[in-house]
Amino acid sequence: MRLHFCNNGSIMRPAINFQTSSIMEITINKISDCQVSLSATVPASDVASVKDSILTSYMKSVRLPGFRPGKAPKNVIAKRYASEVNEELEYRLKSDIQDKCLEENPDLKVLDFGTPEGSMAEDGAYTVSSTLTVVPDFELPEYMGIEVTVPSTEVSDAEVDETLQKYAATSAKHEEVARASAKGDIVVVDFKTTCEGKPTAEYCGKSVGFLEGREDYWVSLEDDRFIPELADGLVGVSAGETKDIVATLKEDFPISDLAGKEITFSCVVKAVREKQIPEITPELFAAALPGKTMEEIRDIVRENLKSSKERSNDEAKADQISEKLADQLSFALPADLVERENENTVQRKIYAAIQSGDYEAAKDMDAVRESAKGETERNLRVYFALQEIARREMITATDKEMLDAITNMAAQAREKNLKGFIRKLQRENRMTGIRLSIVTSKVIDLLARNAKVTVAEPAKAE
Repeated sequence: MRLHFCNNGSIMRPAINFQTSSIMEITINKISDCQVSLSATVPASDVASVKDSILTSYMKSVRLPGFRPGKAPKNVIAKRYASEVNEELEYRLKSDIQDKCLEENPDLKVLDFGTPEGSMAEDGAYTVSSTLTVVPDFELPEYMGIEVTVPSTEVSDAEVDETLQKYAATSAKHEEVARASAKGDIVVVDFKTTCEGKPTAEYCGKSVGFLEGREDYWVSLEDDRFIPELADGLVGVSAGETKDIVATLKEDFPISDLAGKEITFSCVVKAVREKQIPEITPELFAAALPGKTMEEIRDIVRENLKSSKERSNDEAKADQISEKLADQLSFALPADLVERENENTVQRKIYAAIQSGDYEAAKDMDAVRESAKGETERNLRVYFALQEIARREMITATDKEMLDAITNMAAQAREKNLKGFIRKLQRENRMTGIRLSIVTSKVIDLLARNAKVTVAEPAKAE
């Protein structure tokens, strides 16, 4: 069971260690089991203080013509960057109110702070009101010492041999041979195709790309193939031969005019090439591991395989822990939250299906949504349980962890202006989601470290 959530700030917000304003009034009222109302006011003096700190920050970083760096007057900065400053001010005030709300109501498990509506009074005070979605009360099951089973991370000599052989295969060459082709060979052909006695492009009334024909086309006789009959029909041929091969295209063939049709490939065999895998010697690995002996190379491969197994086991532990928590959780969830998160589950399932070649997956979206709903609900309950564990164990995301995560995101997005990128995340309400992702990972790590792990014995070779 793998937890998947969008980092959009729509899921439970953990306690946050930020400097908050001295909010004069904050009121929480219960509307239903899953909703409460929030209203709060930040005094004018605190609003002014927050705005002043923002302006001071801008003074240190911005460059204006006619002023030395850091010397532009505050009133000039306020006028020049009024829009940006007011945007950051509103974000800071709303964040402060949310933080103070959680600080004063530690048992309040907020799923969504809604869309806070803010207004600035004539005297400079700032007022916010919003409807919050909260997690219903539930009993947290025992989470320390969950039993999990993982395979051994020991690496056998046979596994090392197989890895070395695979590496050697990537350096294989296909040498021309004077014999009939066999499985594993490459057959080089010129071919043209027809459908119902006509050239395929003429039959379709349009270009059909690859199916119109190719010269010096290499057909592998060992891999999973786009058109299996073509490769199967070329087994046993020799250079200089001609052969017609009939293939029936699949019903879901991408060119609809040819779906389910018989295509004749008229082939002229140009050459047969045999795959020749080089001998496994230190010289084969010289580019990647210069100066290493074969024994040292085997040790490196063994360590890499062991590390890979350990990473796989970490994922297996997390999946098993999530599944066992889910089996013990049963409580009502806000319907709108389930519906919103279910769309993420549906899109992920459809994408995975298309990646695996199932292009029919999205035909009946209602059926897909219904089948995904159970997974979504289990994921949500586990996610809420993990956040409750974080509260109990006082697990938070530090400012450094947040900055590291955002810096990595900026690098992946090729964003060079980190401050601008942070403002963008703030506008999109993604900061909370990033923090939650960090917290969730830390909780899973805690549970995995404290799990009762059974190592399964490796299967014995017959």
